[in-house]
Amino acid sequence: MNDNEKRYKRDFLRTIILLKEITFFSDHIFKESIVSNDAATMLRKHIDNQIYLKYDFIPLNLLKESLPSFKIYCKENPELGAQYKKLNKDLEFINHLRNKVSGHLSDEALDKMIQWKPDIYDEFAKTSTAFQEFHIYRSMFEVAVNSYLDEKGQQKQFGQEIDFEIPSEWKKFYDYLLNTVNTAICFLKSVQNIIRPNIKYIKQVKTSLQGKERSDRFREAIQIALEIADDQTKKETLLPRMAEILKMFGIDPEPYGEAGRTDFRFKPRGR
Repeated sequence: MNDNEKRYKRDFLRTIILLKEITFFSDHIFKESIVSNDAATMLRKHIDNQIYLKYDFIPLNLLKESLPSFKIYCKENPELGAQYKKLNKDLEFINHLRNKVSGHLSDEALDKMIQWKPDIYDEFAKTSTAFQEFHIYRSMFEVAVNSYLDEKGQQKQFGQEIDFEIPSEWKKFYDYLLNTVNTAICFLKSVQNIIRPNIKYIKQVKTSLQGKERSDRFREAIQIALEIADDQTKKETLLPRMAEILKMFGIDPEPYGEAGRTDFRFKPRGR
């Protein structure tokens, strides 16, 4: 494979993984929006949804880290370029949330949760785990969101602190998340459509190896791998044989790197 083919396959893989994981979590989190006009309240009230949201920050943060790889596909596409810029800005906030909520449980964050939400250790919490968990997750998100500050000490994404006791404030947060997820999915699908025509798929050939011969060739391949691992100088003589065995199993060795660049005219000695 040349460098362009490698890049296309790497980036296509990125889009598949990111789309799968972002939609997996967001389908659960935002599914109420399909059947309810008050999905933001559903997110605010249900701990399970907040836990799903916590883990949705991880693939969204991976998208943030992967954006530089996708920039090349935006050069001749102004609409995609605009989505790229929006995501680059909005995912900075996701990165912060991921670090605060999904990546760490720092002493500082936990102390603030206890300070801002004394209900966590209210007398009633002694006998009601559900009550305590509800306030833990509420305060966790509140601390994470309101610790995202600019140089003037103002909340950086919304311009003011978000009070999660107020449903309309939760809705601001919900709308930001829904918007970001939808933009991310749209962006990744567009990148996929650009890359897809450049992907060369491997044609698999059915193996003719059966029974004992199949087992013998499989053991031989393992032995070759072990010998190379012990002595790298044997690569030159052993890799051609490995490539032949791959072909016997119906695998084209070319995409697998070094084995595909050896001299297939090499004839193994008889056994």
